[in-house]
Amino acid sequence: MDIAILNQNFYEIAQTFNLADPNILRKFVHGLTTADTCFAVACSQYMDKDEREFIYACGLLHDIGRMIQWSRFASFSDSRTIPHEELGVEYLKKGPIKRFFETKEKQRLALELISYHPQKYRGKDKDIKKFLPILQNADNYANIQYNATGMQRLWVNQDGVTPVVLERFHKRKNLHGTPIHTKLDRILQFLSRTYALEINMLRRDMLGRKYINAIYDVYSPQLNDQDREILYKECWQLKRELAILVQQHDQAKKVAMIS
Repeated sequence: MDIAILNQNFYEIAQTFNLADPNILRKFVHGLTTADTCFAVACSQYMDKDEREFIYACGLLHDIGRMIQWSRFASFSDSRTIPHEELGVEYLKKGPIKRFFETKEKQRLALELISYHPQKYRGKDKDIKKFLPILQNADNYANIQYNATGMQRLWVNQDGVTPVVLERFHKRKNLHGTPIHTKLDRILQFLSRTYALEINMLRRDMLGRKYINAIYDVYSPQLNDQDREILYKECWQLKRELAILVQQHDQAKKVAMIS
């Protein structure tokens, strides 16, 4: 289905929610950003037109449940409400899914991808294993982009860093869902999404666009001197490790091409 039609359908569905609400608007924009990233990755992997448009549509819809979640509960907490992927799948099954995918097989696959996008997939479906990493990486990358703008609020006002948060960050864990208690905890949570990026194109793009620098620049003024120094060191180390990963991947690719 043509990208312009997909975007129009997504906009019309979003209008049924309150787009004047900044939280609903943010999820609408997130859908567009994720879809654009999905499309770019699909192009880099030489997917055909049908596959590119399919994963683009999945990117648009993957967080439609967040709009429902906020409208119904005024919360984005999956643990305190209903998981957003469940809300999204339930909503789309009632009819809207047909506006984005023309065949029942595509509809089934899209609903599976939306259902699994917040978690690890351990099944054997080849199509899910093909498309899910693209959707998950694009979702994380879109969140990193948004955090780099400084528009994401910290929500907490306490100084310092929670030891378990820093420990998990040093173990290169994605801190999404980890209890956050301080301002520095929250910023480290933003940065930790980098560890969920597994597609080298996105790692390289993140370095080139200097998103880590941007996150430091917009949030460090809210920290005290000690916490700002910790954040500076963590950002420097994260950029270094990301550059090494990109270089290692590029070298491995060259070796594979030669052999």
